[in-house]
Amino acid sequence: MINDSILKSLINKPKKISNLDFSEVSDIITQAQEIFEEEKLLIELNADKDEEIFVIGDIHGNLESLIKIYDLIKKKDPKYVIFLGDIVDRGQFQLECLIIVLSLKILYPNKYFILKGNHETLEMNKYYGFYDVYMMEFNQYSQFDEIISLYNKLPICIVVNDSILCLHGGIPENFEILNEFKTLDKKQLDETIPESVEYAIFQIMWNDPKEGLTGFMDNFRGPGIKYYGYEVFNEFMEKYNLKYCIRAHEVFPEGYRWFFDHKLLSIFSSENYRGDYYPNPASYAVIKNKTVSGELIG
Repeated sequence: MINDSILKSLINKPKKISNLDFSEVSDIITQAQEIFEEEKLLIELNADKDEEIFVIGDIHGNLESLIKIYDLIKKKDPKYVIFLGDIVDRGQFQLECLIIVLSLKILYPNKYFILKGNHETLEMNKYYGFYDVYMMEFNQYSQFDEIISLYNKLPICIVVNDSILCLHGGIPENFEILNEFKTLDKKQLDETIPESVEYAIFQIMWNDPKEGLTGFMDNFRGPGIKYYGYEVFNEFMEKYNLKYCIRAHEVFPEGYRWFFDHKLLSIFSSENYRGDYYPNPASYAVIKNKTVSGELIG
């Protein structure tokens, strides 16, 4: 088993990750999965009014941005750090980013939390690169099964201080889903998952907010994916007595963007995600007491 000192070394010197063999990577995945198995689909966190919580958006293999984020975390020492998913795909250092985030989770399981995004799926990894990266590194298709098993153990949402909802994409058409998450046993979902829950999880990972819209409408991203407007967003939030929502999933040239009368904050934590022709700063959210702010990562 890889010990804590090795994990800390990998975090501080990410280039060492490329020298790991499959058994070592597998050990990290297994250790992280065992922690995720004990977490609920909906996690509830509470912090004192003076304590900060950092919320991190899409990383997508951008090691430089992840290092800046970790330096900021070390400097500011927030109570909790929440990753909203999409750690891999597209970027140059996908395996390195995944191993760093999993190592942080193993070392500090009650400080770091990782949610499932739409790129924590086999379909997206095959289309956008991480599957090929993994195959080139370890050369056996069956070995990717461990990654999929890990993804399937990730929580879906986090509610902070009884008032702030954190997720990857957005609200689903099934408004009962947060209540359903509280009663579902994640281990039972390995065998069978109700269709309504599966579809709601899919939409939580994929749906996007849209100003000027009241209800739901079809999204260009694909079948079953929706835009959601102010009216249905407000209805969902009021149902659970929530004040803010923090999500990721979309990149904006200004780094982060507020929607719906400053109630929904959309962040993205991979700098210059689309290259120099469409530059963007990396951003993150800060929760303090029951307030939310968007911040740029310098």
